Amino acid sequence: MPTDIKLDAGDGNHVVIEGTVVRTTASDLILDAPARRSKKRGFRRALVHDRYDGLTINFNGDYPGGVTVGSNITVARDLTVAGEIRWKSARNGEERKLTEVIDRIDYDIGRLNLYSEGAINEIWNALTSLAKLIDAAAVPPWSTREEVERGDDMGILYSSAEDLGFDVVYHDIDGYPPQIYDRVCKIEPSPGTFLRKGSTVQVWFCEEE
Repeated sequence: MPTDIKLDAGDGNHVVIEGTVVRTTASDLILDAPARRSKKRGFRRALVHDRYDGLTINFNGDYPGGVTVGSNITVARDLTVAGEIRWKSARNGEERKLTEVIDRIDYDIGRLNLYSEGAINEIWNALTSLAKLIDAAAVPPWSTREEVERGDDMGILYSSAEDLGFDVVYHDIDGYPPQIYDRVCKIEPSPGTFLRKGSTVQVWFCEEE
């Protein structure tokens, strides 16, 4: 039969495989350019179909320079990291461990209870102003159907879902139609979450305690 593998006539350095699927029964794909090696010895296994029926990139750390991804990454499932995640600032190029950033945030949050009420209000006002810039609002901690649909008595603490621009889907927890109960027992996304206008908020009602 006619072959679908041919040498590229352009510069003689390419092999072109034409087809829909490329399949090999080999377990290892090795990419090894001698001129680019920093070490003379060792394998250079780029992709390996490993013993756990998984796909391993840079098997056993064969490539000392590591793996570089030159575009966005989408992860469809869980992400497990055995080492550190380093965060590089786009503003000044400073590189920090993600754990250090999280620890700093945790420390700052822990100090909030030492701040005056005025300072906390300033922080909240800053967050609210930022949310308005991106046409967003925080989900309130509604406790009743009345607050969801009309806000609190003065509309100062909790605005209604309609005023905030949220669509609301009602649910019940006890197996009865949600219109029977008025007490809110669950909200998703959780109160305090900033959402764009037009976002959907799930509200669960349950029997009065």
